[in-house]
Amino acid sequence: MRIRVLVVDDEELIQRLCRRVLSQLGCEVVCAGSSEMALNLVSDCFDWVLTDIQMPGKDGIWLAGQLKALYPHLKIVLMTGNITEEKILRAKGLALSLLLKPFEIEGLMGIFRRQSAPACVA
Repeated sequence: MRIRVLVVDDEELIQRLCRRVLSQLGCEVVCAGSSEMALNLVSDCFDWVLTDIQMPGKDGIWLAGQLKALYPHLKIVLMTGNITEEKILRAKGLALSLLLKPFEIEGLMGIFRRQSAPACVA
């Protein structure tokens, strides 16, 4: 069974990069450009959500909170290019990991290799 990942970022370049990297690991990847779009797409069939914090409209921390309430089994990774103490405090307990942008491809792969089932660890 393939691991299903929802990537949420308003930057298409980040969406494409994550899709390429995670597909190489054997994951099935779906992308969304906003928290609102992601909330409409997500369901029990996703195993992971990789979301940017800073996005127009509702931010990724808001999305993580909504998803944890609806789907507590989801593994959530937050991405940000601008880390602050406030963001760290708001994200506490919601995310498995925090990935700083710009990130190395190996950093992204490492998170999934350490935490995923064998179906997604090429």
